Amino acid sequence: MFKKGWLVLLILLSGCLERPRDVEFERALTLYESHYFSILDNDRFLTFTESFDLSIEKYELNSQFRYDLIIDNPQVAMYDIVVVVVESNQDFESLVNLTPSIGVFDSMVNLVPNQINIDKGFPRGILLSGIATTETIQLKVMISWKDYYKIKQIREYFIIDIDFLATDEPLDPNDEIDDIDDGE
Repeated sequence: MFKKGWLVLLILLSGCLERPRDVEFERALTLYESHYFSILDNDRFLTFTESFDLSIEKYELNSQFRYDLIIDNPQVAMYDIVVVVVESNQDFESLVNLTPSIGVFDSMVNLVPNQINIDKGFPRGILLSGIATTETIQLKVMISWKDYYKIKQIREYFIIDIDFLATDEPLDPNDEIDDIDDGE
């Protein structure tokens, strides 16, 4: 009887104790969820920023499409960067896979003008990739960072519409433009 009591107590205690990794993941997931909802609740999105360059590369795969969100060429010191992407206003509860993010589940990244040292956390830029199953997708992106003194936190929200089948090639200056009315 005494051994059974200890066995039950041990099982109960082991169920109550969480491994540090699980606690760390749960904290990160809670942070990710709060950022995700802040993006969905936001109603003011930028199309341009002077703080860095933001671009999209897109690729057609067999039956899917891939996008690369690129953040580079910082014009200000950006420390402890957090980026979270919401694809096509998808509800958090219906997510099968987490959308691309950085700085939530992994180590912090810094972008500083004219400073590149990957070993110390200063890459040239940040690349986040995602897979879409439809020809068009809308990305809502939150990019957050701290200033040089790590006191002020800046948060910017962007909307990016992607049409994977549209060509984004620039117009060749030698091409004839038929739509121009020359007044004659």
